Amino acid sequence: MINFNLSDSKNYKDVQNQLNGLIQKHLPAGSYTESVGHYIEGSLNFSLFVRSDADVLMSHGAADKNYHWKLKSDKTYYNHHTQRKHLLVPGQLLVDRIHKSDKLSAFTNQNVHSVGWPRLDMLLELQQQHNASKKITGKTKVLWAPTHDYNKKGSSQVVISSFPEFEPFFEQLAADYDVSVSLHPRNRKDKTPTYQKLIEADVVISDLGTMVWEAWALGKTLIFPDWILKERMLKHKKHSAEWRIFAEGFGLHATDIDHMKALIAEAPAMDERTKNFFEYYLDPQYLGSSGKRIADLLLALDGQQKN
Repeated sequence: MINFNLSDSKNYKDVQNQLNGLIQKHLPAGSYTESVGHYIEGSLNFSLFVRSDADVLMSHGAADKNYHWKLKSDKTYYNHHTQRKHLLVPGQLLVDRIHKSDKLSAFTNQNVHSVGWPRLDMLLELQQQHNASKKITGKTKVLWAPTHDYNKKGSSQVVISSFPEFEPFFEQLAADYDVSVSLHPRNRKDKTPTYQKLIEADVVISDLGTMVWEAWALGKTLIFPDWILKERMLKHKKHSAEWRIFAEGFGLHATDIDHMKALIAEAPAMDERTKNFFEYYLDPQYLGSSGKRIADLLLALDGQQKN
């Protein structure tokens, strides 16, 4: 039996339900249960949150953010204990990174699994429908989709997000573009996961969260506001995939608001180097079928546990 060990977080309730639902739709009736904050002995316990008790962990977000290296208050790693048996990650980059990490030595490439990102099962289908019925309008649609500003680092508690600092620059774009904002659930009262704005956008401005990888997967023009974020990323998010985006210059990076306007106007296609990095991070073989991949894997792991 597979047990989905749920978090009681209000901020992530809808995100959790959406992701789990995309997996559960591929599981046979009666093959799984749900509990809130309970590890059930004898079941294969699955969770989206690193602090939860679970045999199998997949992050609730598509981004790396060094999430699998989260530390407890005693400076030990949440993932480095005997209960955690398997980690599910978006692609080969994190399989390799975790396997090679001496800080997570319990994991080999046999128990870190590339599974893609299940939300894209839904988003890719919706994008296809939108493109088929899309009407040409006068203005480019620009979406600002920052991660939350609760991610603070260092003694000065520097915010690792373009929120809220990019806001006055974003207001400058409204004169020339059809602009909208999709804040992280932690920064808004409505916690429902947003996707319609992402589907409709031509250009996405983001920083280091899930929206980065989803925007790339959907073929959006994605721009990073380097003048706000680059220095902080390089200092505080070392070794993460998002750190590599800034350190190695993958994708489109604006040095100021005028440069960003020029990039929006040009809207260049993803270059081959960035495409290779993206596909190394987010496994292309599971784009649109990640939920089934995860469901099949959980069933297989549950079967192994019984034998």
